[in-house]
Amino acid sequence: MRIVVMAVLGLGLATSAIAQDTPNPLLIRDITIVSPEREAPLENGWVAIEGGRIRAVGTGEPDFATDAYHVHDGGGRFLTPGLIDGHVHLAGVPGMRYPVPDALVPLVEAYKKQLPRSYLYFGFTTVIDLNVIDRPFIDELEAAPLHPDVYDCDSALALANGYPMAFFPPETRFESHPNFLYDPRQADAIPVKYAPEDHSPAAAVGRVAEAGAICVKTHFEDGFGPAKIWPTPTAEMISDVIAESHARNLTVTMHANSYEAYKFAVETGVDVIVHGMWNWDGLGDDDTIPEPIRDVLDEIVDLDTGFMPTLQVLGGLQSMFDPDFLDDPMLRAVLPAALIDWYGTEDGRWFQNELRSEEGFAELDDAEIQARMDIAIQQGTWVVTDLVARHARLLFGSDTPSSPTYGNPPGYNSFLEMKRLAVAGVSPRRLLRAATIDNAVAFHLDDRYGTIEPGKVANLLLLNEDPLMSVDAYDSIDSVILHGAVIDRGLLSSDQSN
Repeated sequence: MRIVVMAVLGLGLATSAIAQDTPNPLLIRDITIVSPEREAPLENGWVAIEGGRIRAVGTGEPDFATDAYHVHDGGGRFLTPGLIDGHVHLAGVPGMRYPVPDALVPLVEAYKKQLPRSYLYFGFTTVIDLNVIDRPFIDELEAAPLHPDVYDCDSALALANGYPMAFFPPETRFESHPNFLYDPRQADAIPVKYAPEDHSPAAAVGRVAEAGAICVKTHFEDGFGPAKIWPTPTAEMISDVIAESHARNLTVTMHANSYEAYKFAVETGVDVIVHGMWNWDGLGDDDTIPEPIRDVLDEIVDLDTGFMPTLQVLGGLQSMFDPDFLDDPMLRAVLPAALIDWYGTEDGRWFQNELRSEEGFAELDDAEIQARMDIAIQQGTWVVTDLVARHARLLFGSDTPSSPTYGNPPGYNSFLEMKRLAVAGVSPRRLLRAATIDNAVAFHLDDRYGTIEPGKVANLLLLNEDPLMSVDAYDSIDSVILHGAVIDRGLLSSDQSN
């Protein structure tokens, strides 16, 4: 597939078209290279790119002929690897219910057009969709003129009638989750046309592998809040999933956000827990982590289990009760203006109103609802602080969008997650690692991404500020280099592309 982008190549050259898959040789010079494989930044550096990959990296002047290279002068800026968001859901449109009413289809189409640019706007040149619910949607995204590199876990291995199948009517939930795991304990609640052997761990993982996925998504979710209403998988099921997945070199992830879920995840030995622990299952509510939870965190450290805090999941819910959120000017960079305007209507606030009606929220005003959510955010933050202090394997993911809230806009939501991690005590250097090489290693992509080294895909960021000083540097992107093509950040804004 030949994709053409407009690239400003410096030294007075006019804007010209460059094929992203076969760009002309490019030399980026006068840069400070900040990459996780280096203990210290490389000053007065340069990077040579050919065929969309890095050919060489050095300081001073290259020791080979560069006459054929286009030169992009970095102007002393900072160059980092492109960022990887390891937890997205590309087909989910923030704030939309399904099926989408005909009158709102134009808003969804405008969102789909901007979606890939919004991730690039905040430097996310690679994304991993953990549960593909609409393959044509992703195919359409990858056909866009500009888009991040996309990988996925194909269809998640939801337990029959468990999370997230339970949100769907019984008559449609099995068709909506074709790769579900059969549960003999529920034989009477599974349509007879589904044979157990067709939905065994081996069969389900086999379908994921055949789809070309790089990972497998599992769940342990028995219910939100105090009610435990959903079935959960057995340890034997997940152990079989892990064995089948590892035989195919697939990373096993697990949706888990509570003490009980984390305990199950480490007992079964999943590779990555893709949420933070913000639900302590009633074990404590002060700033001291209870002993049972600390025991589980000890195991995460000892087993080197990867964990993605996804604190912005709760932040996105809070945003619906913030009267100023829709006035945030950053939204105009990542979302079509007409969609933002719709969020402010009574129809656009449907999910907010739905949450207001839930038990425990019905009698609270907006400030009280936000304060209630702050408790869970704080508990999740304390867990992150503890694990990071003990050098647990932090990975980066935003879970965009995590629910029908409009508070999880693509790209910007990932940046807000980075800011929450900084508040939790994650250093800028550690955050850079989590969103580059550590994510790449966790998903077996480190031969392509994660560092600025010869042979790696030339997905890079040119920043005006030092990313080792503050997370705010990721909002100072001058340009995104995508497969060797230089793209001015301003051209990625929704204001420019719509």
